[in-house]
Amino acid sequence: MKRDIIITFITEFLILISGILVYKLAASFLGKEGFSEYALSRRTISLIVPVLFMGLGVGIPRYIAYASANPKPDNPDAYFLGGIYVLSLALLIFTIILHLLKKRFAFLFFGSSAYTYLMFPIVLVIWGLIVHGLCYSYFRGKLLMFKANLLQILNTGIIPLFAFFFGRTVAMVITLTGVSMFIVSIFFLFMSVRKIKLKKNIIPHTRELLVYGVQRVPGDFGLAALLTLPATFTVHMAGLEKAGYVAFGVSLLNMAGSFFAPIGIILLPKASRIVATKDFCLLKSYVHRLLKVTLLLTVIGIFFFETFAEGIIKVYLGKNFPNLVSVTRIIMISGLPYAIYVSMRSIIDAYYIKALNTKNIIISLFLFLMSSGIVVSFTNNYVYLIFSFVVAIFILGILTLIDVNKISERSEKDNKIQVQGRMS
Repeated sequence: MKRDIIITFITEFLILISGILVYKLAASFLGKEGFSEYALSRRTISLIVPVLFMGLGVGIPRYIAYASANPKPDNPDAYFLGGIYVLSLALLIFTIILHLLKKRFAFLFFGSSAYTYLMFPIVLVIWGLIVHGLCYSYFRGKLLMFKANLLQILNTGIIPLFAFFFGRTVAMVITLTGVSMFIVSIFFLFMSVRKIKLKKNIIPHTRELLVYGVQRVPGDFGLAALLTLPATFTVHMAGLEKAGYVAFGVSLLNMAGSFFAPIGIILLPKASRIVATKDFCLLKSYVHRLLKVTLLLTVIGIFFFETFAEGIIKVYLGKNFPNLVSVTRIIMISGLPYAIYVSMRSIIDAYYIKALNTKNIIISLFLFLMSSGIVVSFTNNYVYLIFSFVVAIFILGILTLIDVNKISERSEKDNKIQVQGRMS
């Protein structure tokens, strides 16, 4: 497990660097308006993809790992094939709907139907990311982390950078990104599927996967909405440029959270196997160590950024974005609770079939929408929207901690019961 975590940390660190460079290139090659268009496009994609994936990004690795560790004979690959069939249908339906309503989608996400030309490039990226997610989830469930990390670094690390050197407009950059992702992902999908030999009907596995995944769709959509709506509200409230700043700030928060993603990436299948074998003492140990590391690293990181934010933004994007400093400083306050959520959500998903993370996200999103409604009704200052977002993320972090603490307590009780059972 340590080797997998180290390799995954290196991969995610390289992807983090790539994400930083992507916005640097967007600021240099596309100008202020192009930068905002690109940032909003990425936020829009981040909103749509989790909904289309229907919770299977968690369900596929969870059930493959659980079936692999279960003493009863089963076929883990059936969950993967079931996911392919379901997501292919969902992707086809979505593409048709978006094509028919492209002007309305453009107005919703960009504040004007004039941005309809970005809808097709966005669809291409979504196709690439869905196929990517299928393969990545399969590799996670099998704990084939070398293949998972190779796919990850190609699609989310190298390709987004590569697109800027061949595209000169926002639409061209996004189109090249989507087409390249799709080609790479299809190759990995073909190489995975051709080795699978099934002897069972996959319908029961698909149904089981959907029962687990679908109840997580509101949570996936809720989190994507929580990370996207501050920019969406701002574009209608204060214009495209300021909305781009908010979208960038949220993306920066997401990049900071991705520092802890490797832990969750490995921990979901690992914790699922622990739950299958009922080694609750080990699970509790993982929780406590993970929480200590998360708190220490996040506090240090936030202090560093808040102290040197102005210099960091100037070096990063140049001197043309002075208003961006205050926006990112406010958003990054929520780095601590967001890091807690990112690092701990896999424990909750592995332990419970019930979607507790969904409950926590919906509560946080509801509070954000309520406070945002008050802000929009009484002021035109979009900064208050950002503060509403920060409060919502803190609520999410607190609720996550409460659920993780319950798991620790239950694990301790279950462990005592097992020990007493052996003694008797």
